[in-house]
Amino acid sequence: MWNLSFKYFTMMLFLFFSITLSAKPLDLSVNNDNAFVLENSELFLSDKPLSLQELLENKLFKPYGHHYINTGMLAKTIWITFELQNKSRKTIEKSLILTSALLEHIALYSEDYLDKPILKGVSHMEKEHHTLFPFYVIKLDAGESKRYYLEVNSKLTPVDFTLKLDDKEHFFERDQFQQFINILLIGFVFALALYSFILFFYTKDQSYFYYSLYLFALICQQMTYLGLTQIYFPLEIIAIDMQIPVLKVNILVITAALFAIHFLKIEQFRLLHTIYKGFIAVSLIEIVLLSSSSYYNLYIVIFTGALFIIFNLFAGIYSYRKGHTQARLFIVGFGIVFVSYMMIILDAIAVTSIMQDFQNILMFGTAFEALVLSLAFADRYLILQRSKKRLDGQLLKESLEREEIIMQTVEQKTKKLNEILKEKELLLREIRHRVKNNLQIIISMIRMQNDTSSDSAVHETLEKLENRVNAISKTYSMLLTNDAIQEIDMKRYIDELLKDLMDSMGDREHKQIEISSSIHAKLPLKKAVYVGLIINELLTNAYKHAFPTGRGKVSLYLNEEKGEYLLKFNDNGIGYDTKTSTNSFGLKLINIIVKHQLKGSIIVETQPHCEYTIRFSL
Repeated sequence: MWNLSFKYFTMMLFLFFSITLSAKPLDLSVNNDNAFVLENSELFLSDKPLSLQELLENKLFKPYGHHYINTGMLAKTIWITFELQNKSRKTIEKSLILTSALLEHIALYSEDYLDKPILKGVSHMEKEHHTLFPFYVIKLDAGESKRYYLEVNSKLTPVDFTLKLDDKEHFFERDQFQQFINILLIGFVFALALYSFILFFYTKDQSYFYYSLYLFALICQQMTYLGLTQIYFPLEIIAIDMQIPVLKVNILVITAALFAIHFLKIEQFRLLHTIYKGFIAVSLIEIVLLSSSSYYNLYIVIFTGALFIIFNLFAGIYSYRKGHTQARLFIVGFGIVFVSYMMIILDAIAVTSIMQDFQNILMFGTAFEALVLSLAFADRYLILQRSKKRLDGQLLKESLEREEIIMQTVEQKTKKLNEILKEKELLLREIRHRVKNNLQIIISMIRMQNDTSSDSAVHETLEKLENRVNAISKTYSMLLTNDAIQEIDMKRYIDELLKDLMDSMGDREHKQIEISSSIHAKLPLKKAVYVGLIINELLTNAYKHAFPTGRGKVSLYLNEEKGEYLLKFNDNGIGYDTKTSTNSFGLKLINIIVKHQLKGSIIVETQPHCEYTIRFSL
């Protein structure tokens, strides 16, 4: 209501001040290309249908005296009269141009044909229409003067135009150039819309999808506003297009709202998100209700759009202040478009006619906005890189701190474990030392018993027992002098064991036995004891039975081959008959140790010499 009152007041003010003006004839012979006609015209606004005859009879025309006329959405019939004259001596032809592509009904009367107007406008569109603005060809003969009457009416779109006189060729050149600029802008924005659509498929970011829809909707609206639809589309499409301004404006609001919601991350701001959803709901209701002829009201749609663009800019600023860095691009880009929209809205409600001089400003602003927002992908990448760098720094710092804590914990645990391990090693050495001492006591007791016995059989049995216990004792002796408490160096162990056996048996048996060995292995304590017992038995038997002449050779081999241990023992003695020696305790002991303790295998060759091949693994 306020808008309507303001416009009535403005128009009445114009008419009041125009009473003192006088409309003078416009001379076509003067070089006045692109001249304004309205300032030399008379005007009348009609709320109800009136004929031209009624206007003339009642003398309703009043001098106007302004370049532009803007009634906004009043849906009044505008009557204009003006006089043209030709003071030259030749015929002059001019183009009378109405600078609005949205005017629906235009009728031009001349004083010669008051009942036969020439119809123009979107409602009377001709198939051969090639200019952005409707125009009439005015032709005056030399010395001729003629009055014209113009009727203009639009029910669906705002009315804002001026009347110009221009040379026909000059007008066509300007119009073609303006078409080229408009098509260039439309094409540029269309390319950016496709670019945003492609970015959506590449990034899966819905903001690019909704922005591309917004640009497509804006292109459709601006093509009509700039007059390109009226030139390049069929008449049937033009007729439909002129009936849906409410739909096109509200689709712009809906797509712009969806884009802003996703681009500005509005979901995290509950109140703003609710307001955006409210605008979308209102736009959908307006599309359903206000698009019909019964309830058609473009003022409500324009008012909704004005509230939305103000809120949209506020939301961008609010989002940026809340830490959303990319909102700065939205503010810069939409800020230009905001100015353009406000100019269009003020023009549509008849507050100003500035859009007459900047009709394609919205497309320029949109092109700039689209360029700025197209940088959002690169900007987002830079933001992610900075965030990644900051997070990497934090992670590195936390990692170093955790590593330091872990190192300190490991050092403490290691120190404690080393202390426990040292205690364990001391206990093991103590135990082994006691076992060694106990074995030495046993050996001493065996020797004492052997020294007191006169029975040669008992003497031999005790001697074998002493050697066996000595073989076990040697391993504990080595453990007490070796840092590697878990393994026995078999070369050192067997060498000492052979030396003890040669010392104890060589002189007593009065035999000279040459022993050669090739030992390359290390064994755990338990396995080393078993191998020592086997070697003790084999060497003792060789001393006792293999060399009746008192001389001989024995070779010993122990090595590791692919995780398996090979022990070989052979001599060059006389061998023996296995049938007569099956009851030997030493041989039984060797078989038991190999098969049950070492879980190995044994191969015995007794003729012509003795050879034992034993294989086992850990």
